[in-house]
Amino acid sequence: MKKLISILIFVVPVVVLASTADTASQNVSNDTVKYWTFKSLNMLDIAQNTFKNWSAGGESSIAGKATVEYEIDYSKGKFTFTQGANMAYGLVGYTDNRVEKTNDKLNLSLSFSHKTSEKWSLTNLTTLKTQFSNGYKYPDDSTLISTFFAPAYLNIALGFNYKEGDKFQLFLSPVSGKITFVLDDYLADKGAYGVKAAVVDTAGNIITPGKHFLGEVGVSLFTSYKAELMKNINLSTALTLHNNYMDFDPHNRWNIDMDFDTRVVFKINEIFATVVFLHLKYDHNARFPNYETIDGEEVVVSESPKLQMNESIGLGLRYQID
Repeated sequence: MKKLISILIFVVPVVVLASTADTASQNVSNDTVKYWTFKSLNMLDIAQNTFKNWSAGGESSIAGKATVEYEIDYSKGKFTFTQGANMAYGLVGYTDNRVEKTNDKLNLSLSFSHKTSEKWSLTNLTTLKTQFSNGYKYPDDSTLISTFFAPAYLNIALGFNYKEGDKFQLFLSPVSGKITFVLDDYLADKGAYGVKAAVVDTAGNIITPGKHFLGEVGVSLFTSYKAELMKNINLSTALTLHNNYMDFDPHNRWNIDMDFDTRVVFKINEIFATVVFLHLKYDHNARFPNYETIDGEEVVVSESPKLQMNESIGLGLRYQID
């Protein structure tokens, strides 16, 4: 099933792109209105550190991160279709041949909109967020904490969308479904990311396997903003909020999951750019250990949700299609 999902994730955009190219060529040849548009941003960042006889200490390393984003739009009359993707993958390697993952993101989106006024539309928005490969509790590379579709978050929402040109967008859905996938048996049995854990006997043997899905119904809000702060300095930011007001535990119904993604691109020329990236997440079902020092040793005493942060700054190659 994982392989089928993976194939669909990559094949569908390719088919859409092929259809886009064919339609665009027909539009040009027939001298008609161009209904399809395609935008893409591709970046490759590389960083390197070398230490030798350095009194302050340090470990030589080389790191790289690739980012691919695209958006396909079809607009005719009051109807608009949009399919987009935001993908990133980063690694860092050390002199002892140790390799660690620094970034891993696979976000896909699909929306259908019908205009009700100049700036408002009735919109169906579907998003899928997961990762490409295994994640570990570094420097321990034997304890698996995530993998492809473990977790994955599928949101299907129907609501109202306000759009101010290409700069500002606000989408509000009073009825939004969220499905959390944990398709790895090891993580599902542990009850990772909110799914129901396996039932075990006193010897630790599994009686009932853990669940692979968690369904939620709530309210969702998505907003994005793009702007040119100064000449050759561009800001792009997006915020997603989701509240599960149907949680079985009434005390959890006020919890809000958050995904905040911000990027500032300092354009040097048509090829090179410096990029500052900040990604913040909060998921009430993603639990992290809390430690206390007992008899001189760090001991896990509990688990709780925490704010997750991923920040980077680097110089790299940049290729953009508008």
